This record gives sequence, C-alpha cells and structure tokens, in this order.
Amino acid sequence: MSKNEIDILKKALVREREARKQAEKILEEKSRELYTLSRKLKHDLNETTSELKGVFDNLVDAYVLMDIKGNVLKMNDTATTLFGYNPENEKINVVKLIYKEDMAYAMQSFSQLVKNGAFSDYQARVNTKNNGVRSVHINASIIKNEEGKPIGAQGIVRDITQQLANALKLEEQQKQLTAIVNNSSLGIVLTQYGKIIQTNKAFEEMLSYSKKELQEKEVQDISLAEDYSVSRGLMEALNKGEIDNFSVNKRYVKNDKTTIWARTNVAAVRDKKGAIKYQVALVEDISEDLKLEKERKQLILDLERKNRDLNDFAHIVSHDLKSPLRGMDTLINWIQEDYASAFDEKAKDTFRMLLNKVDKMDSLIDGILKYSSIDKTDKGNENVNLQELVTSVIDILHIPKNVLVNIKNPLPNIKGDTSRLQQLFQNLLNNAINAIDKEKGLVYVDFEDNKTHWKFSISDNGKGIAEVYTKKIFEIFESLGDKDTSTGIGLSIVKKIVEFYDGDIWVTSKVGKGTTFHFTLKK
Repeated sequence: MSKNEIDILKKALVREREARKQAEKILEEKSRELYTLSRKLKHDLNETTSELKGVFDNLVDAYVLMDIKGNVLKMNDTATTLFGYNPENEKINVVKLIYKEDMAYAMQSFSQLVKNGAFSDYQARVNTKNNGVRSVHINASIIKNEEGKPIGAQGIVRDITQQLANALKLEEQQKQLTAIVNNSSLGIVLTQYGKIIQTNKAFEEMLSYSKKELQEKEVQDISLAEDYSVSRGLMEALNKGEIDNFSVNKRYVKNDKTTIWARTNVAAVRDKKGAIKYQVALVEDISEDLKLEKERKQLILDLERKNRDLNDFAHIVSHDLKSPLRGMDTLINWIQEDYASAFDEKAKDTFRMLLNKVDKMDSLIDGILKYSSIDKTDKGNENVNLQELVTSVIDILHIPKNVLVNIKNPLPNIKGDTSRLQQLFQNLLNNAINAIDKEKGLVYVDFEDNKTHWKFSISDNGKGIAEVYTKKIFEIFESLGDKDTSTGIGLSIVKKIVEFYDGDIWVTSKVGKGTTFHFTLKK
C-alpha cells in the first residue's frame, strides 16, 4: 500500500469518527426531545383523564355503564343518588331496576339496542332503593371490542318523574280552563294586534260565526265603524303599556249583518319584558239590558208625568170640592142662626150631623192631598229631635184623663223632614189613644237601634185588631174606627211616609188585649 493510499485511508477514518460523533450527538438530542415529549404526553394524558373523571362525576344526568349481560359496572354520583345503589360496594343487574309492568317493553328495547347499536327517547319506570318508583328518560349506546363484538352498554338517564307530574297537572288545568272557557256564558276572544286567534262557543253563537270563520277575521271586521275608533284608541294605549285593561260598550256586526251591543272588557297578556303577546277580551251581550233600561227610563218618565197629573188633579178636585163645602157649611150655620127658634131638638141634631158630614168631607179632601203629596216632597236633611217632636205631638193631642202616654226610652235624633215625621207619629198616637176601651188606658212609645235602620213601636192596651184586618188597615179608605169620623186615610199616609224613608211597617195585635204598630226608618 502506498503512502498516498495510507493517507487517504487515515483521512477517511478521521471523517468516519467525526461523522459518528455527529450522529451520536444528533441521536442524543433526538432522544432528549423524545423523552421530553413522552413526559409531556404522559402529563397531558393524566390531566385529560382527571378532567374526564371530573366531567363523569359531575354529570348532571345519571350515567350507567354495564356489561352485555346487564351487570352494572360503573355509575356516576347522580346515578348513585337516583337509584340508591353503588356498584363499587354491591353487585347489581339492571333487571332488578326495571319496573315489573314495564319488563316486556324493557327487554324489547334492549334487543333493539343490541341490534341497532343505540336508542334514544326510551321512557320507562324504574325501581330505586330509597326513592320508590321513578319515571326516567334514557339515551343508550352499545360498546364494542376491536372485533366489533358487543361487550357492554352505556346510558344517560334523566329522572323525569316531576316533569311528568307537572305535565299531567298542566294538562288537567288546561282541561279545566278549556271547560270553563267553552261553557262560559260570556264570549271570550284571544287576539294579537287586532287579529282573532281563538274564540269560545259563546262568542261564536253570539255573532253566528264558526270558529274557523272568526279566525280568518280581525276585530275591525266584526266591529261597527263608528264604535271601533273608540276601542282602537284604547287598544293602542294598551299596546304602548299606558294601561293594562279597559272596558267599553260597543256594537258588533253579526254574520247576518245585524248588530248587537256588548260590554267588552279587554286585558293585556304580556311577556317578562312587558311586551304585548296577546289581548284577552270578555264580551257580554247587553242588547236586551239596554232595551230594558230604555224601557225602564221611559216608564219612570211616564210615572213621573202621571204622578204630576194626579197631583195636579188632586189639587184641582180638592179646590173645586172645597168651595161648595165651604158654601154648604156657611149656609147651614146661617140657617141654624136665623131659624134657631123654629127648629126642635131633632132638627138641630140633623143639622149637627150634616155639619159633621161636611167636616168629614173636608178632612177627607185634606187627607187625599197629604197622601198624594208625600212622595213629591224631598225627604229632607233636617236634624230632627224625635224626643222633642213626639213630646209636642202628645201635648197637642186630645188625651182622655184615663189614658197615660209614656215614652219608654229617650228617642234619637234622625235626619228627615219635620212635618212628615210629625204626621207619622201623630196619626199612630191618635189611633192608639182612640183604640183605648179600658178604664186605665196605656200607650207606649219605644225604639231600638239596628245597624241600618231605627226601629220604633207604638203600643196600646186597647180593643185590638182581628188578624184578618192587620194588612187591610194600611189600604187607603179602609178604616176599623168610627165610620162617621174616620176617613180611612190616616194609616195609608203612615205607610206611605214609612216607605218614603225606605222602611217597613207591620202590626201585631190580640183582640181585647191591645195593638202594637212596628215601623222602621232608614238611618
């Protein structure tokens, strides 16, 4: 080997050593990188496993892992709480959890799971250790090995017991609401910005439209044009949130183009932000009510006119009757004076009877005037001291010496018209005094304070009234007293005054024992 060849070989060996060192250096760097990467992957894997475990343990829904035979291998905390079992401490098969009546359905669903690899929206009942029977919703899938053979299954289980109970309760409430709406005598309409969304049977019958026909219309289509402008303004205020409800009387156009008057109450249905979602209207047909109200007003006007006419007639008749009565009274007195010496006692008695008849006729005319004018006078707002008023009435009455009139309790002050109240007590006291047929006559005035009325009573121990006459005596021109002196108007005037003050009057009596007149006056 020549020197030149030896030099070339040496150089080659030097290059080979340098190349080996370079390769070893590269290999060392790559090994270091690989080690660092390996450590990082292991850390990331542990971190990911920890994160997955956290997700598994904190899953809101229950998670169940089982083998292909149904033996539970794993449950998360939610599943353990739901079922009451822990597979780490006890063996459990899903068959034990299936509700007996749902067994066939469960087996059929499990076969479908194995065949199709997954199912969703499975709903059934399960037995739990502590919570009784629960309703659950399950989404499940099959777990397979590398060869594609099913080796287990996993499922997400959600407890829907309360959800189903709430849905059932809501359904029942909806049925009740539907029954109320459908059987309501009021028309009910649901609208959205003027468009009719829903109606009930009463509203459909009210306007003679079908539900479908109404749902194709707007409120404007069934409203009379001149009335709609008013309700439209209120509806705009409702939509703007200025008001939450309103009531309006308006006319609706029926299917046959006739109209009805209806009272419409509209309320807003708003969302959580206060925006309008719907408007609900309750509609009541008031056409007949308005007709009756119109007739009532006309009847009142007619009655007022007739009362005025009767009152005028009473005054005219009394004037026309009293003039000849005064003339008769004067002539009789003149005859008695001028021919006193020519008449015997029988003739004088006849003239006295004639004058009594004239006086009775005069009293009768006065009574008719008083009777006809009672409801023409304002009830009055005087503060009347009844104690003083009744005392003064007693003082002016002719009371025989054998009769005692006594006010049992101090009488109250009441609001009213003094003259009317004086008429009332004077007539009743006079009747009581005239009814006395005992050697010792007693008349009592008493009262009670009721919630809304004063209750008075005037009692006597006189001859009494037979029960058959106790109601008849309040009728005009009916009298049980002396037909020659009694006009039969006094008690009818009393009754009219009592009713004028929103009270009642009645009588209790026993023949031979006495009579009590009871009456009330509104406070």
